[in-house]
Amino acid sequence: MAKKDKDKEGDEVVDLTSRIGGRPPAPESGQPAAPRDPDPVDAPTRLDGPLPPRRGGEQRIGSRPFDINPSDRSAPIESRMSSLPASDEEEKTEPIPSPRTPPGPGETDVVITPLPTLDDWHRFELALRKLRGVGQVKTEYYRHGVLKVRVSYEGRDRLSQALRSGIPGYRVRVIGEGATTLQILVSSDNEERHPG
Repeated sequence: MAKKDKDKEGDEVVDLTSRIGGRPPAPESGQPAAPRDPDPVDAPTRLDGPLPPRRGGEQRIGSRPFDINPSDRSAPIESRMSSLPASDEEEKTEPIPSPRTPPGPGETDVVITPLPTLDDWHRFELALRKLRGVGQVKTEYYRHGVLKVRVSYEGRDRLSQALRSGIPGYRVRVIGEGATTLQILVSSDNEERHPG
């Protein structure tokens, strides 16, 4: 104990919970507790209490009508739902048109990874355009280091063979090949000579 505490051994215990809003202070045994009405003007607004209603009255969601003009307000909701018109799901049979189309004749989708920066993407695309037999190169998307391009190719070999043997400055490894899609891993020659 500290020296000051030894001097004040007769101090009474103070209940701090009443000061911070926990519970009201206990009334002294001789005096009855008189209820007091808080002044609504001086009372602080509680931020952790229930929100006031948006509309004028105390209207609950359960008491709102299901339909604007229900035929019978006393009928349960299930019977009112059966009176609704049938859903329009049968009418919506056409697919939503997509801006992406499958590759045409002589075109192949090539998915290239990893190209971590936009500069890497640009350099690889320029190197791909220099490859013999590659015509038009259209970018489909670039996200998180993955580039997808649509390449028109006319050559003696398949595009995967041409990519393995001839992109200047890059080593290419084909990891997936389909009828219209190629997936490749690339690494530049500079990365192999000077690792990270």
